[in-house]
Amino acid sequence: MLKKKSEIFLTLLFLADQCIVWLCWSLAYYSRFSWFDLPAVAIQPPFIAYFKASWIVVVLSAPIFAYAQLYHPKRVFHLKGEQRAILKGSVLLYAALLGASFFYREFSFSRVFSVHFFIYTFFFLSMFRFLVRQFLAYLRKKGRNLRHVLLLGGGKLAQMFESRIANNPELGLVLRGYLAPEANDQLKATYLGDFSGLHLTIAKGIDQVYLALDSDQQSELERLNHLLAEETVDVNIIPDIYHSLAINPEFLDLDGMPIIALRQSPVEGWNRVLKRGFDLLVACCCITVVAPLWLILPLIIKLTSKGPVFYRQTRTGLDGRAFEMLKFRSMRQGAEAQTGAVWAKKGDDRTTPIGAFMRRTSLDEIPQFFNVLRGDMSIIGPRPERPVFIEQFKSQVPNYMLRHKIKTGVTGWAQINGWRGNTSLEKRIEYDIYYLTHWSIWFDMKIFLLSIFKGFKDPNAY
Repeated sequence: MLKKKSEIFLTLLFLADQCIVWLCWSLAYYSRFSWFDLPAVAIQPPFIAYFKASWIVVVLSAPIFAYAQLYHPKRVFHLKGEQRAILKGSVLLYAALLGASFFYREFSFSRVFSVHFFIYTFFFLSMFRFLVRQFLAYLRKKGRNLRHVLLLGGGKLAQMFESRIANNPELGLVLRGYLAPEANDQLKATYLGDFSGLHLTIAKGIDQVYLALDSDQQSELERLNHLLAEETVDVNIIPDIYHSLAINPEFLDLDGMPIIALRQSPVEGWNRVLKRGFDLLVACCCITVVAPLWLILPLIIKLTSKGPVFYRQTRTGLDGRAFEMLKFRSMRQGAEAQTGAVWAKKGDDRTTPIGAFMRRTSLDEIPQFFNVLRGDMSIIGPRPERPVFIEQFKSQVPNYMLRHKIKTGVTGWAQINGWRGNTSLEKRIEYDIYYLTHWSIWFDMKIFLLSIFKGFKDPNAY
């Protein structure tokens, strides 16, 4: 019965999408040739010609949207995932339209019309799917369209699953209880006994089973799978990837073999384009805004100490690649000739007269905007470290090397929270990893704005 309702729902969703595509086609015609008419056309093409072509587009949209996974039957299909699917489907349909225009020669299609059609398709499909989600969430909160869930496992993984169900009632997943070798007081769900009661429990109206076995319970997995093979319920396995730190995990398919990518940079695809665009814009603006300092600081450096204006130092960036980081020189020339690589400390006698001030106010970091323009660094990210220190830290601090899964930055989440310079390395890594696992372009903007007010003067910068 549940499967039948799901098929009916997906069929209605499919038909609604076809109607939206046709309406967007009509809207694109009127917005291009009647409402805006930009650029103006001497003779308006007849609507009937576009009307005939609309059916070709509607037919094309069906396999394209299916390929883009717009008819994904799973409840846990996240809103962001659906938005990506809609964008993918809209782009592919737009490309198919341009390709079809070379073969459909009844008249020449307007390229501006095609752009209008793409924009309308993406916008109205997104709005429609959002409203569908809201409607389903309303029904499920009212006790309709629910799925009764049984959880197998009683450890930390089960607790995480229970928490997510509780935080997302719009999914309509009702946790009836859990089976585990022993009860766990940390779980709010009803303890239904050990795994021996699996068949009897499922017979009481369970629709879906979720296996949430911690790493120390994995030996039970094969036996439970064998028992579940005798049932007709949907079975889902929650992999225990949380005992090792996972960053931007993704499920891949290698010719039918499922693979979990555990540690990936969050800045891939469009995210990389967005972050790079943000970096270029901010770097150019900052270089322009501080233009007077490009004259004043080099002059003071030259007048107060011997040596070059700029200091180049090898640092480690994205994926462990070395690059030369540029700074205004704030220490006397050859400061580490006797000591080797050491941390700067408060009252460091190696600093020049102007150097101590530049380091406290982060003015010595200004040339790093050119590192950003070159692509060595980003505006926001973990601060780059020297290779000699990395060799020391990576064996002492758990997950230290994960910070190199993203470009190093001029400023970062750890720095604006006070973890810079000679402070707790563990806390810095904690904040760097938080940034990695919560990255978004909006988070970058927030950190940049906070850096303007907090980052240019820091008690730990010396």
